[in-house]
Amino acid sequence: MDFSDKSIAVISGDPSKRKSGGALLGDRIRMNAVSGTLATNRVFMRSCATRQANVSVNKFLPAMVQVLRYCGFDMIIVETAGIGQSDSEITTIADVALYVMTPEFGAPTQLEKIDMIDYADIIALNKCDKAGAHDALRDVKKQYQRSRQLWSETPDAMPVFGTMASQFNDAGTNRLYAHVIATINQRTGTDWVSALDTSNAPEVRTRIIPPERTRYLAEIADEHVRYAQFTAKQSEIARKLYQLRGTIDIVSAVE
Repeated sequence: MDFSDKSIAVISGDPSKRKSGGALLGDRIRMNAVSGTLATNRVFMRSCATRQANVSVNKFLPAMVQVLRYCGFDMIIVETAGIGQSDSEITTIADVALYVMTPEFGAPTQLEKIDMIDYADIIALNKCDKAGAHDALRDVKKQYQRSRQLWSETPDAMPVFGTMASQFNDAGTNRLYAHVIATINQRTGTDWVSALDTSNAPEVRTRIIPPERTRYLAEIADEHVRYAQFTAKQSEIARKLYQLRGTIDIVSAVE
């Protein structure tokens, strides 16, 4: 396990609803493992609402980070409540900004509107098992290159990683993790060394379900419906033939 001697603080942001002013704080529900024996002494997690609608961070977030720094945590991870096309406030707070998006961003022109592509240090394109993810990854890399005028480098050299967080030991997620550690070392002067070997991690990920089988459950259901319709039709034909046969037998008996 990497960095078993390091302490980590996590601040998760959840949006406050404009109508009610409340927030679900769902991250607190999911982070049940933080109370385990292994993590108790070196992991602190706190979820907080934005306290305002249409913003991605709590206005007291900088003060929270300062308190955690004073407490001596080796790493502080801040998750925003969700960043829209024009919200990049987190980049003024974090030493390293990681922007997580999915392939469903619409037409490639929509990338011009996403402010975080211009400011994020690293981009993760998650759910890369979805159809069209390869094209989306290419478009995001080109947009990252274009926004920073990095014409001397190839799009594949951009710090944009296709990931499948739902898959255990996903190669893309491993490559992203290694790059995050390297970027933190570069920005903050740390010398953290990961034991994870990503030298042979492929760019192309293995899908959990092959593309040609993504609808296999729907196909089974469709086939079941078609079979039911077929058997009902054949039963009706057989019933009519039986009735005709009976009629013929009655007429023949009378004659």
